[in-house]
Amino acid sequence: MKALSVSSVRPGVKAFLWSSKKCSDLPLRKVLALALLLVGLGSRKLVADGNLTELRDGWRMISAKNVTADGAAISQPSFDASSWYKIARMPATVLETLEENGVYPDLYFGMNMAKVPPDLYKQDWWYRTTFTAPAGREIYTLILDGINYRADVWLNGTLIGDHTKVVGMYNSFELDDQGNVKPGQTNALAIKITPEQKLLGVDGVELGEGWLDWINFKYFGYRDPVKHIEDSFVPDRNAGVWKKVFLSSTGRVAIRHPYVASDLPLPALTPAALTVYCDLRNGGSIPVSGTLHGEITRAGKPTMTFQQEVSLAGNETKEVTFTPAAFPQLTVEQPDLWWPYQWGPANLYQLKLEFVRNGVVSDAQNLDFGIHKITQHRDTDNQFPQIGTGGNFYLQVNGKDFQVRGADYTPDLLFKNDPEHDQAVMSYVKDLGLNLLRWEAKMADEAMVDLADREGVPVMQGWMCCAQWEAWDKWDAEDQWVARESQRAQIYRLRPHASAFIWANGSDGLAPEPLRNDYHQILKDLHWQSAIVDTVAHFKKDKAGHTLWDGIHMAGPYSWRPPSYWFRERYAAPRGSDVEQGDNEHIPPLDSLVKLIPESKLWPINEYWYYHAGGNPGNAELSSTIRALEKRYGPSNSAVDFTRKAQLAHYENTRAQFESFSVHWPNHKMTVYWMLNNQWPSFFGHLFDYYLNPGGAYFGAKHGLRPLNVIFDYYATGDRQTAYVYVTNQSIEPRRGLKVSVKVYNLDGSEKFSREFPDFHIGADTSAVLFAVPRVADVSPVYFVRCQIRDGSGALLADNLYWQSTTDDELGDPANDKAFYLNQKSWSDFTPLNHMPGARVSMHAESASVGQQTTATISVSNNSNSVAFFLRVEVTRGEDGEAVLPILYEDNYVTLLPKESRTIKAHFSNAALDGRLPAIRIEGYNVAKLTGMMNR
Repeated sequence: MKALSVSSVRPGVKAFLWSSKKCSDLPLRKVLALALLLVGLGSRKLVADGNLTELRDGWRMISAKNVTADGAAISQPSFDASSWYKIARMPATVLETLEENGVYPDLYFGMNMAKVPPDLYKQDWWYRTTFTAPAGREIYTLILDGINYRADVWLNGTLIGDHTKVVGMYNSFELDDQGNVKPGQTNALAIKITPEQKLLGVDGVELGEGWLDWINFKYFGYRDPVKHIEDSFVPDRNAGVWKKVFLSSTGRVAIRHPYVASDLPLPALTPAALTVYCDLRNGGSIPVSGTLHGEITRAGKPTMTFQQEVSLAGNETKEVTFTPAAFPQLTVEQPDLWWPYQWGPANLYQLKLEFVRNGVVSDAQNLDFGIHKITQHRDTDNQFPQIGTGGNFYLQVNGKDFQVRGADYTPDLLFKNDPEHDQAVMSYVKDLGLNLLRWEAKMADEAMVDLADREGVPVMQGWMCCAQWEAWDKWDAEDQWVARESQRAQIYRLRPHASAFIWANGSDGLAPEPLRNDYHQILKDLHWQSAIVDTVAHFKKDKAGHTLWDGIHMAGPYSWRPPSYWFRERYAAPRGSDVEQGDNEHIPPLDSLVKLIPESKLWPINEYWYYHAGGNPGNAELSSTIRALEKRYGPSNSAVDFTRKAQLAHYENTRAQFESFSVHWPNHKMTVYWMLNNQWPSFFGHLFDYYLNPGGAYFGAKHGLRPLNVIFDYYATGDRQTAYVYVTNQSIEPRRGLKVSVKVYNLDGSEKFSREFPDFHIGADTSAVLFAVPRVADVSPVYFVRCQIRDGSGALLADNLYWQSTTDDELGDPANDKAFYLNQKSWSDFTPLNHMPGARVSMHAESASVGQQTTATISVSNNSNSVAFFLRVEVTRGEDGEAVLPILYEDNYVTLLPKESRTIKAHFSNAALDGRLPAIRIEGYNVAKLTGMMNR
């Protein structure tokens, strides 16, 4: 549970309004299941916890154009809103609610979104609910975790916050009830939302949210062809009450945004020094005194207790601090540290604070926190000065170098709140082996960050690029204020999270110095203890000719690259520290494609495809992916053929990206894949699609991210006559007695080269060159390289199969490496794969359930003398039915040599079967589809 955040009142705002106060996550997250994908959540019924009540039931919504009554009448308990649209689950945006009520059905299919009037954002919208307030409390406030973009807030007939002050998508508000709450009775709350109105470059900006090139400029938002302005957004501009609403009911004094900062005497990891912060707010005009009690606990550890007397003037808010110097019990010997999940447990401690006045608890807050120390550094790699001097950014966690191999996360396009989906996404993150998630704004519900705390997944968050948040020359006085208050609100929200590793004050640009200084002051005032960057892009030179940057670049690429590109060592993008690298043109598997494109529009590629593509030229028409598939694998004749080839290309490109960053720590500090997932069914870059269907990119990434791995570099370096094979160990434990093998096979499966290392040792968190492989003579035009690691008992630990061509991919001059385009000089020829003889495969599958979870064991055998290439295994709902999703496969898209067999396990919840019996489906590049039921 995270603390409720409330900031001081800004000058000129009436005392009833507390702006930029974030009711960050609350004890409600206690009801979230702590397990991942395999634990179903179900509907959360709990709405109250202690002195905080989430107002999530009974909400209705309507356009203000359809209401003649004013706020004073609408916010009366007797007002009849039964004809308004019902909101099934709060929070909810306007367009989400209209879809759920059937006004604009099935918005994500085909081009249905185009049927929505594009001017929904030009009208106001009323949200309304009723609630019963608990009796016996002294102070009542309404907490708006997030509205978009401005609001008038009415309670029982009284305006308690108006649209000139309740403004900012990433701002948060706590509003005094002004004596209008009726304890023990029915109360009515009405919020009139005014969406973000201003169009970038036309009439200024408002600091809301846009989707930029994440959706296709041609179809979404505002475009001015004369001024070349593009501002992409959905028709309602994500307007609404998009985050949670709470009623706070306390005694005279309330506790706000508790926080525990930790420090370690590195390189030693003990003792830990803890500093506890919180704000106390006196909600009345009369001075008060009392005792703030604190307690820190963890199972198996001594309890730490501390307290101090506090006096508050009328309406005063005061920060209270407990330091280790004043309270020695906050010095913790042998602490249980919070570690990224691949290095150790994500240990959490519990803080409980109570303010007691006259023997009565006025307010209490609980908080889970972790003990760690995150430090940021720069290396000395300046091989590519065009991306800046001063070295590449990197992190240390508890004193250990932390090589980031992460991905960029997005919530839903309409900001639909779906805890079950969040659980599944986090399970995929860990299954893949990713070790950091980045948000570029889009900072929606806290469930993902809560899961990151508990699951040991570091998080990076910060402001959005390019549009409102970086159009500083267009900001007016309100924007200046909203930006600073939003920064304060978001840091209050994020700082208690153990997983919060990096905050970015900007993305593609560098904020003006006065704003940048204020951002830094807010971070300092709020005791931010993790890394800070001002921009994640190499930036223009200053007056002295120095490149302004924070050691992170964003050179992409944002289009497909051949695997050798990542190891070529000629290009600036695939080295250093980069938070956006990937392919903006991802083709999902066929079974996902048919869920988003009408059958009549599946082939040839057409406007329906482009509607779901990204916005940048090339990306918008999938041109790089189409070109790469045609040049390397041959023209496609159907959607089936095209999607099959696409999984090959996505697999090999994505695997190579993560592989290259694992083998070259000195000059490869950080790669963050653009992107992890989709905000809607889309061809925009992803490792798994909107339907949680893992395709070629997923399993390529999973192979490239294995902590213990053996990697082939595609004859990429130098004169390209020698390949290097690496062994990598990303864990913090050395490995000994490994058996490593490298074999080369012709396309027909006959062996051409073999080398084995029977007793290989490798240190912790490092990589090593295993050996150099010269070009193999007389190999077939397309051939296979297979690298494996086994332990001393012979168990297979890593298995990478690479398909190679005797003709090389080459991009040529680094100056032609354009992030959004594929400018390739020569191409590998993989068309012989299309003419492989068919392979005969048999399968056996059985499933076993424990509680609500099922494990399927699938055995596949190649009974032929041909290679069975790129076999996709799917668990289905009934024979040849829809794929079971979400699901975790140990491996997929496997290749079997002649007479070879393989066993794969898959894990899923019983609920994912949707009442059907589990079945199995297997299909390969040269293997016809097989289906069958599982033995149970």
